[in-house]
Amino acid sequence: MQFEKIKDENFVRIAALQRLTEYNGSEYSMLYLKGWDFFNYPSMEFSDCKDRIFIRFRPHDKYKEDVTDGKYVYLPPLTTSDKIAEAYGMIEDQCREDGDVMYVMSTPKEYVDILGDRYEYVFNEDYSEYLYAPSDLIDLRGKKYHSKRNHIANFVRKYKSGEGSDCVFRPYVPDDRKGVLSLIDGWEESKEFDSEEFDGMADDELSVIALALKLAVGRDEYFADVVECDGRIIGFSFGEITPSGVGITHIEKGNVNYDGVYPYLCNAFARAHFADVRYINRQEDMGLEGLRRSKRSYHPVAFCEKYAVKIKG
Repeated sequence: MQFEKIKDENFVRIAALQRLTEYNGSEYSMLYLKGWDFFNYPSMEFSDCKDRIFIRFRPHDKYKEDVTDGKYVYLPPLTTSDKIAEAYGMIEDQCREDGDVMYVMSTPKEYVDILGDRYEYVFNEDYSEYLYAPSDLIDLRGKKYHSKRNHIANFVRKYKSGEGSDCVFRPYVPDDRKGVLSLIDGWEESKEFDSEEFDGMADDELSVIALALKLAVGRDEYFADVVECDGRIIGFSFGEITPSGVGITHIEKGNVNYDGVYPYLCNAFARAHFADVRYINRQEDMGLEGLRRSKRSYHPVAFCEKYAVKIKG
């Protein structure tokens, strides 16, 4: 394999190959790879082997001991299912040639089933991504969504239907940037998920949001919406539809002083963008109990389970 420093234009090729797969994860999103500090995008390398794409990077020192003793971390190779085993063999050969330790992060369960007992697998439930049926989040039918429907109805009645009310769900525009950042500041202060681990990720998340606001303007594959109430932004969502047909909600923030804003935002965003996707991916819970309860309350139909893959022994 020949690796070179990744360029933004490589994502066109990534999209073309991902379109041939049913990949359900978020690993190949530009926001995911450029935004999170862990991936150390300036160190990232890309190799295009016709019908297989390989990406590797050097994690920042503050993360390296938590991942691997090797020089590089590899993303799961992007290819069709009939070439998965061969692609992992190519990574194994490349690591052997480099004198490196093989470590492939975020390998989905479907890949593990193909690879069998050839490798050692490490599963971490905290990083499994939640997958939902689009019709569930759009229609909210049945008893299990009764409370969600009630929250949305209360939100609409209180903020959208009252006399003189001025509350709208609409696309994000560049002039909203200040209002969105103000919302994020307030959300951080509210400490909705009271966790030292989450507090440590705050700076990383701010960099992701800043990148999202750039990507939301002038790129058809990304979209963002706000809920504006009386001139104040009280909700913000950002997402994309992957070339493999999965809708991803990357960011969802709301002002919790407006009761029902989260169920309303989730439902409105799904209605606006995700009617025709295979799944809606609302990403992982990172082991945060409050976030886990929230994601499970929407009743996922499946999980995109993630495994680290290493050489046995």
